[in-house]
Amino acid sequence: MSTRLALGLVLAVAATATACGSRCKEVEHARTTLAARTGDETRGADVRVSVPFDKANTFIAELLRAEPLTMPLEAPDLGPIEVTIPALVAEAREVRLIAGADDKIRIATQVAVREPGQPEIAMLEMTAEVTPVVSRDALVIGLGLENILAMKPALGTVSVRALGDVVTRWLPERIRTKAPRVVIDLAAAKLARYLTGAAFQAMQRTLLRRMGEVTKLKLRLPDVPVKRVAIRSSETALRVDISTDLPVRRGLAPNPDMGADITVHVSASAAAELANWAIDNGQAPRWYDRNLNPRPNGEFRPKFDYVAEDGAHPLKVFAFQERGGCSYFRVGVRAQVAMAGDQVRVTALDRTLEASAANPLVEIGAWAKFFATGWVDRTKRVAAHTQVKIGNRVLETRVVGISLVDHELRVALQLAANAPSSAPRDR
Repeated sequence: MSTRLALGLVLAVAATATACGSRCKEVEHARTTLAARTGDETRGADVRVSVPFDKANTFIAELLRAEPLTMPLEAPDLGPIEVTIPALVAEAREVRLIAGADDKIRIATQVAVREPGQPEIAMLEMTAEVTPVVSRDALVIGLGLENILAMKPALGTVSVRALGDVVTRWLPERIRTKAPRVVIDLAAAKLARYLTGAAFQAMQRTLLRRMGEVTKLKLRLPDVPVKRVAIRSSETALRVDISTDLPVRRGLAPNPDMGADITVHVSASAAAELANWAIDNGQAPRWYDRNLNPRPNGEFRPKFDYVAEDGAHPLKVFAFQERGGCSYFRVGVRAQVAMAGDQVRVTALDRTLEASAANPLVEIGAWAKFFATGWVDRTKRVAAHTQVKIGNRVLETRVVGISLVDHELRVALQLAANAPSSAPRDR
C-alpha cells in the first residue's frame, strides 16, 4: 500500500469517527432535552372519569328489584285508642347517588313501610352525605355505619291526615265510625313519631346496613400513576379528577362536557406521557427493529411529546437509535382519531419531519403512523381498565367511542353486567 493511500484511509476513518462522534452528541442532546421537559404545576386534571348518576342508579335499582331487602317492624303503641295493627314490614325501595359538595357524594334513600296486601302506609326518605374512600386504584361510595347514624328520616309527602286514615282502617269495626277525629289524629301523630324514631333505629341496625352492602359502588380507576384524586359532581354525573406525577404540560379543561355515557377524558399531553410511562415500565414494548417489529434486541426506542401550542403538528413522535449506531428523528403529526368496530383508527391529517440526525434506512411515515396509533391505543387501554362494581355485581366496560377534541382524548365506555359474585356477604 502506498503512503498516499494509507494516509487517505486514515483521514477517511478519522473523518467518519469525527462525524459519528458529532452525530452521537447531537442525538444525546435531543434525548437529554426531551427528558428535561417539565409539567405545568398549575394545570388541571390529567385524567377524568365521569359516571352519569342515572347509569349507576339504574343498576342499583335493578339490584334492589332482584334482591328485595325487607325487615319486620314491631307494632307501635297507639293507645289509648283500641287498634289492631297488622304485621308491618319495611322494604328498601330506592338508593340514589346525587350531587354533593366537593369531595363528597350524597346518597338518597327511600324505605317503604307497608302491611300485607296494601300500598305503603308511609315512605321514609333519608339523605346522607358521604366521603368516598379513595385509594391509588379505586374509589368506593357506600352507606357506612357513620353515615347511617347521621341520617335524619322524613315522612316525605305523607300527612298526619293520611296516617289517620290508616289508623281508622285498623280500628275494630264497632268503633270505626264513632272514634273522634281528634283521637285518631293523636294516634296518627304517635305512628309518625314511631316511624321516624323507634322504627328507624331498628332499621339502622339491619335494613340500612344491608342496603349499604348491596348498593356499595366501587369504581376501579384507570391504570395511571396517581398523585391526587379529587371528587366533583354536577347535577347529572359523578366526576373523578386524577392528577399524575408525570411531566404533563397541559391538563383537561375545568368544565367538561359530560355526556350520557361513562367517559374517560385524558389530556393529549397526558396521553403522550402515559405512553412514555408504559414503555419505561415495561407495559409496552421498549425496543423495535428497523421494520417496526418489537424486539428485545431492537435498536430503536420510541418517545412521545404533545405540544398543544403547535396547532399544525402537536403530536411529536421520536425514534432514538440507542444500539448499533447513533441516530434519531422527530416527526410532528396532526391526527384524527375514531373507532372502527373495536379498533382505533388514527388518520394522520398532516405530518412533517421536524428534526433528524443521520436517519437510518427506515420509512419515517410508517413509523409516525404506527406510533401515533400506539399513542391512542395506550389511552384506550388506560380507559378500558376502568370498572364499576355495585354490591357483588361487576359491570365490565367496553370502549365504544374515542375522539380527539380540543387537545383531549375522549373515550366513551359502555357497561355490561356480569353474574353476581359468589363470595358470601355478611348478613
